[in-house]
Amino acid sequence: MFKSRIALAALLTVGVGTLPLSAQHSTGALPTNAFITVGGLDWAWAYPLPSSSSGFTLSGQSGFGWHIPTAAELALAPLATAFLFPGGNVPFGGSDAGSGASFQATNGAYTGAGACATPWFSTGYYHCDWQDGLGQPYGPWNGMDGAVGFADQLVVRDSGNGTVPEPATMSLLALGLSGIAAARRRRGAEK
Repeated sequence: MFKSRIALAALLTVGVGTLPLSAQHSTGALPTNAFITVGGLDWAWAYPLPSSSSGFTLSGQSGFGWHIPTAAELALAPLATAFLFPGGNVPFGGSDAGSGASFQATNGAYTGAGACATPWFSTGYYHCDWQDGLGQPYGPWNGMDGAVGFADQLVVRDSGNGTVPEPATMSLLALGLSGIAAARRRRGAEK
């Protein structure tokens, strides 16, 4: 029995290892260093092209609250430079070791790291086109006035409302509440 479980675990590991990075990440929650929060909204730089291009998907991420911004939300969209912060998932001039995310066409004026979430929203791309972000040479974002055919896609959600508790978290909560209930019953029986 033990050997069969090890064989099954090895098979699953090998199977997952053969998936493209985007397939591995498109169903998991975005790490907090792959998006920013501005004006009560979480913003993710999700795709190097408009969402109408083939390859963009919300199938795994809509369950975490992510959606294409409405016109009202897009009016509040951050500049590309807002995605720069220490600890961002993508170092400029490099890529995120876990997801493969990277920034293309960065210019020398920016250093450090930024947030690029393309692997979580794509079936074939891993990068964000820096020059196509709002405030950069070819911005604005897709859906804004003046956007061109290769304008990058943002996605948005209410800050804090898109998080879904993991099953392990819910199990711990249930265990803790059960312990509190048992302690109260015990205390009531002792009186």
